[in-house]
Amino acid sequence: MFELRHWVPRLSNRRALFLLLAALMFCWNASILWLGLQDLGLQIFQLLLWLGIAISLEDKLANLWPKPSRFSFFAGAILIALLLTLSPALISFQAGYIKYLLLPGSISALALLSRPVQQWQLFAAPLLISLLLPISGAFAVLSSPIQNRLTALFTWIFLYGLGFQTGLSGKEISLGSAGVVVQTPCNGNEQLIFSISMVIIFQLIFPLKQRGHILAAFGGAIVSAYAINTVRIALLAYFTTWADRSGMPAFDFFHGHGGLIFSLIAATIAGWIYYRLLDQELTA
Repeated sequence: MFELRHWVPRLSNRRALFLLLAALMFCWNASILWLGLQDLGLQIFQLLLWLGIAISLEDKLANLWPKPSRFSFFAGAILIALLLTLSPALISFQAGYIKYLLLPGSISALALLSRPVQQWQLFAAPLLISLLLPISGAFAVLSSPIQNRLTALFTWIFLYGLGFQTGLSGKEISLGSAGVVVQTPCNGNEQLIFSISMVIIFQLIFPLKQRGHILAAFGGAIVSAYAINTVRIALLAYFTTWADRSGMPAFDFFHGHGGLIFSLIAATIAGWIYYRLLDQELTA
């Protein structure tokens, strides 16, 4: 009974209710992608963006007391109702690209319930971070087939440098009688999206001041993403050379969900590079 009395005043606090609503929207976003059996990479990427949004608001909790206008309150409530009505379609694979708009829609609804549109400065970083989800979807669709050939070329150079007798024909890398063909899902898009998004999130929250450092952060993210994916494709090619197809279980794992390990490694390296550059500026 004491615990109930302890929590009732907090739940009557408008800021606490707002944070509770934000937590419920996060759970709804995550459950929709999970129940809709969406790609695991998309689910993990959305979790990364939610984490970035939470960090961007961490030092602004004192200002999160909701003060919506009558118009913004009803607009936010209607937007949440609209998103909830899309749940059956999203779960049954009928929404297509709409799944990429769930996060921006959720953050926009929370912003409307917190402030009138003209006072959205508080939510500038969260809204920009949320837009990385639809941008990533568009980037994956518009990615050039040239990336497949470049990935194959980088992998061939890497394997040849390690002493393997490899052959290269377009997108196909051969190792003896085995090898791999680099298709779009393997061209490093996922690693690139994770790495660049990490830099953008950090730049929005802990901005670098020097232009050279900003360019170095993005350059490091791009190079590390392609380097990590090159190692991944090289491993896949190597697994195909094992006798009696004994390497196929490892191939299937790292070609599927195991590929996320390389995406997270690439994002971690990009974050580490950014941290080192930020540390240099703070030290100076």
